[in-house]
Amino acid sequence: MVGIVGLHAHAAWSQSAVTLYGVIDEAIRYDNHQTRDGGHNITMGTGGALLGSRWGLRGTEDLGGGSKAIFVLESGFVANTGALAFSTPGGQQRLFGRQAFVGFSHQGLGTVTFGRQYALAYLMGSAHDVFGFANYAATWGFQSAGLVGGARLDNTVQYTSDKLFGFTVSGAYTFGGVAGDIHRYSSPAVSLSYDVGPLNIGAVYQQVNNIGGATPASTQYGNTYFGIAIPDSSQKIAMVGATYALAQAKIYAQYIFSHVYPADYRNDSFSVGASYLFTPSIELRGAAYVDILHHADGEGTRVTAGPILLYHLSKRTDLYSGVNYNHLTGQWTKLASTSGFTQSFNGYNSLFEGVVGMIHRF
Repeated sequence: MVGIVGLHAHAAWSQSAVTLYGVIDEAIRYDNHQTRDGGHNITMGTGGALLGSRWGLRGTEDLGGGSKAIFVLESGFVANTGALAFSTPGGQQRLFGRQAFVGFSHQGLGTVTFGRQYALAYLMGSAHDVFGFANYAATWGFQSAGLVGGARLDNTVQYTSDKLFGFTVSGAYTFGGVAGDIHRYSSPAVSLSYDVGPLNIGAVYQQVNNIGGATPASTQYGNTYFGIAIPDSSQKIAMVGATYALAQAKIYAQYIFSHVYPADYRNDSFSVGASYLFTPSIELRGAAYVDILHHADGEGTRVTAGPILLYHLSKRTDLYSGVNYNHLTGQWTKLASTSGFTQSFNGYNSLFEGVVGMIHRF
């Protein structure tokens, strides 16, 4: 009885809400150069092209005085098999592999959150990419040393200010959790954005320490760069990007610098993209990416481009179809020919993909 009274007394001065939500994105893909003799493949892959399938719970509790308690628990899955989509570097499955955090927000002071969260570099970069760093074309794989390639970091505290004169400041720190060495596996980050009217400009810097190592089971962030085993290294990443919204269109541009050292992989990546809404139901998105990889033996270029057409059946359901093309030179070709590379080029320096898919939100 005491517990019930306490519950009703609590409910009298605070209001809370919990929302169940989700997205299912599934696609059929055609890829060439999937065997050494140039054979193609048709598959459902490991998920949709534009959005990772997920379900989650998000909640808020109004604490009064402009303050709220917040939380998010989000689980990713592969729609064509039903398997959980995320695991630890050692192979253990995560129930809430996409996000799991709790926090506090105050109108005027900002928001602070604690737990497994998106890296600031990922949040900033995806905001200035027309595909939002989607699975489509794997265009953001150049950062797959664990930071943006993994998109999320465990053991993270993150702060985001309220917008002031168009500016928003964010900072984050990931605790490594190693006794006697607070630097190991840590990741500091800071970002700044300016958002007024149709224009958004943003920049971010993030460093993640101790990527790579002997085996995935003994490392915090995995032990590979783009599927290739690397020695214990640190990754530094800086981004600057912008978007500009017009009546029916939106333009995107971004530069990304990534350096994994001493594994010695440095990337300079440039991208431009646009979306155009022909009607409330028909939308076209397209982008071109140029990534220059620098390594000890020289450099190489990866060019990725392609459009995708979306048909919005409703606010919750979309159909889409698109193509993309990858072309590699120099060090990119050498990297892609190495066993373990995350895309199947099979000795070729190009890859064509066609995709048709469906998205439903609930």
